[in-house]
Amino acid sequence: MRQASDGPAPPAPPAPERGAPVTTALVLLCAVVFLLDIPVEPFAFVPAYLFGTADLEGPLPVADGWRGLVGHAFVHADALHLVTNMAVLRLFGGRVEAALGGARFLLFFLLTAAAGALTEGWLTDDPTVPMLGASGAVSGVMGAFLLLHPRAVLRLPLVVRAPVLIPLAVPVGCDLGVNTALALFPPPPELAISAIAWEAHLGGFAAGLLLTLVLRRRGVRLFDRAAVGPALPSLRRLAGVWRPGPAGDRMAVLADAGVWVMLLVLLLRGS
Repeated sequence: MRQASDGPAPPAPPAPERGAPVTTALVLLCAVVFLLDIPVEPFAFVPAYLFGTADLEGPLPVADGWRGLVGHAFVHADALHLVTNMAVLRLFGGRVEAALGGARFLLFFLLTAAAGALTEGWLTDDPTVPMLGASGAVSGVMGAFLLLHPRAVLRLPLVVRAPVLIPLAVPVGCDLGVNTALALFPPPPELAISAIAWEAHLGGFAAGLLLTLVLRRRGVRLFDRAAVGPALPSLRRLAGVWRPGPAGDRMAVLADAGVWVMLLVLLLRGS
């Protein structure tokens, strides 16, 4: 005999959104901006434009500073810069988008980009250096993913039967450690890595943690105990799209594979 429930059952966590449309759209938008060779200067974030911390030649319209707060996330310096950011965004963004919902995930992306820019503007030694790229927002996505799925693993689709499993907390933690170390102890100016906005990465990561607490959907739990994670496209997944099943699932797999192929082509094209 069943006993009466003490209260309403907790809401079930929402199912992941098929295809992660907002994540895919952001990747495609950044790729299109790069392929069209759109000038990056109008969208770069220059802290001096917003904070007025340096004397630059010519007028410093405040609109330029505000536009750069989020505009910098859609322009990249070269193909490697673009592909690395977009690959990480595609890898982690789908699960975060499922936890937040499409509209909130877009807001999340823009706010973490702005948080990274503001952090860079606050801590940088040279406010006249422009900042480009989605690294701050991508760091926010990584922080959100770690908060939601700390036990997640990445399945590498190899030819062997047993796939290689990589705990994603390891690379995310290493990335956070490297960014923290290089923000506290900046490398010499003659090194190429000195041009990387390490402080923006930390600001975006911290904003991602905080925004996840506020923006996640009802029923989405933090620190998920299941060792689930994103899956890279594989021949087995692609072969499965021709089997009977929901058309949405097939289109999602094909779209995901298309995004990864596009990123590979962009990387080869820029090398």
